[in-house]
Amino acid sequence: MRAAYVRLMDALYALCMTLAAAAIVAMVLIIAWSVFTRYVLGQGAFFAEPVSILLAVYMTFFGAAGCYRAGAHISIDALTRRFPAPLRRGVELAVDLLMAAIALFMVVYGISLSATTWVQVYPELQLIRVGAVYAAIPIAGVITLLFVIEQALLGPPPPRTLAETE
Repeated sequence: MRAAYVRLMDALYALCMTLAAAAIVAMVLIIAWSVFTRYVLGQGAFFAEPVSILLAVYMTFFGAAGCYRAGAHISIDALTRRFPAPLRRGVELAVDLLMAAIALFMVVYGISLSATTWVQVYPELQLIRVGAVYAAIPIAGVITLLFVIEQALLGPPPPRTLAETE
C-alpha cells in the first residue's frame, strides 16, 4: 500500500512540475509574441494578458505543490533546520499540520472563489471562465494535502529527478 501511494504521489508530482514548466514556457512565448505584435506589427495580441494570467495562476499553485513535495520551499526548510535533532521531528510535524491547514483553506475557499466567479468570462476571450482559472486553487490544495499526508505519515520522499518519476 505504501509503495502504491508513493507511486501515485510521484505521478502527481511529475504532473504538477510538468504543468508549472509548461505554463512558464507558454507565458514566455505568449508575452514575446505580444511584444512582437505590439512593436513590430503595431497592434497588440488581444489574448496575451488573460492567457498569461491563467498560466501564472496555474504555474504558481501547481508549482508550489510540487515544490512542497520536493522539499524545495526554502523558508520551511530553513525553519526546521534551526532546531536541535530531538525537537526537529516535532517541528516538522507542526509544519505538516500548518501546511495541511493551508491546503484545506485552499480547497474550501478555492471552491467558493471558483464557484462565485464561474459565470464571469474574460472580455478578450469569452470562452475562458474566470472560475476555471481559479479552479487551480482547490485542485492544487487537494494535491498539496496529499503530499502533506505522505510527508507526515511516510516521511519525506527520497530525492529524485523529474525524469525518475516518469
